[in-house]
Amino acid sequence: MRTVIDVAGFACLAVLGVISFMHAPTEAALILPKSGAVLVGALVFISCVCGMIVVVWHTNNEHAAAGGPRFDSEGADLEQRIAERTRRLREKVVELEKARAAAVEASTAKSRFLATMSHELRTPLNAILGFSEVIEREMYGTAGDKRYPEYARHIHDSGSHLLSLIHDILDLSKIEAGKMELQRERLDVAELVAEACQISSADRNHLFSVQVTDGLPAIWADRRAAKQMLLNLLSNAMKFTPPGRSIILRAVMRADRGVTFAVVDCGIGIAKEDIPKALADYSQVDNAETRKHDGTGLGLPIVSALMKLHGGSLALESEVGHGTTVSLHFPPAVAVARAA
Repeated sequence: MRTVIDVAGFACLAVLGVISFMHAPTEAALILPKSGAVLVGALVFISCVCGMIVVVWHTNNEHAAAGGPRFDSEGADLEQRIAERTRRLREKVVELEKARAAAVEASTAKSRFLATMSHELRTPLNAILGFSEVIEREMYGTAGDKRYPEYARHIHDSGSHLLSLIHDILDLSKIEAGKMELQRERLDVAELVAEACQISSADRNHLFSVQVTDGLPAIWADRRAAKQMLLNLLSNAMKFTPPGRSIILRAVMRADRGVTFAVVDCGIGIAKEDIPKALADYSQVDNAETRKHDGTGLGLPIVSALMKLHGGSLALESEVGHGTTVSLHFPPAVAVARAA
């Protein structure tokens, strides 16, 4: 290629010489005229530029030809690595799917097992509670020593606590297994609040206050579930509120004509970052105060799950040292459309 360029350059110069000789006077044939010199210079410049372009083009072609196999090799290697990583990712996805399916199956099996254990666990506990109550009250004559009725009361109290824990576990398991069926009926809000307060009135160490707005509509809900939700909230409020402080149970109508129940206490409160943990299943807010009290930590999760079954929601607001407010928001469709 370079030889061709050199030959082309000499040919251009020869042509320029011939042209200038033909146009120049005879006496100055060997010396180019002024116009011929300009023409020669222009053609030489153009020839040099063309030569440089050809040389650069040729060099690039040589580099491209030399680099092509290397690029092809790198491209093939990159494709191989991408294919290998894609294969590994697919295998990982398959493993994760299998693990997830196994976890779901295990959770479902656990929920089914606990849901079917209701009769087996509750029957002996009911017997323990019944016979211990008979002994405590000395229904068939005196027990002799006064310590026997006291021990029977301890047995009854412990059995009642154990039964409440079992109720919580079984209720949440039924909800998880999809076996919790609501028996809806028309419930008067004021009567529901009165029943919950009456059951919770055994603890006289707190100042109870009930605030029910007049003219509230009835709600179409499961009586046992609705009562259980209020009792769980009142139980938590009493558990974490120091004696002598107030606990308020409110029932109001919202702007959207839904009904809201709220339990407000002046207890130890919950840190903002611990609120999600308090609402999580099988979880407890673990600190020096809360660990003073027994419990499974299922109270709020059960209430939240029951509210979802009713189409409503639970809201929790709390501040450490200033108390907690737990609200149950029943939707307008439950509070109004179904009211009679």
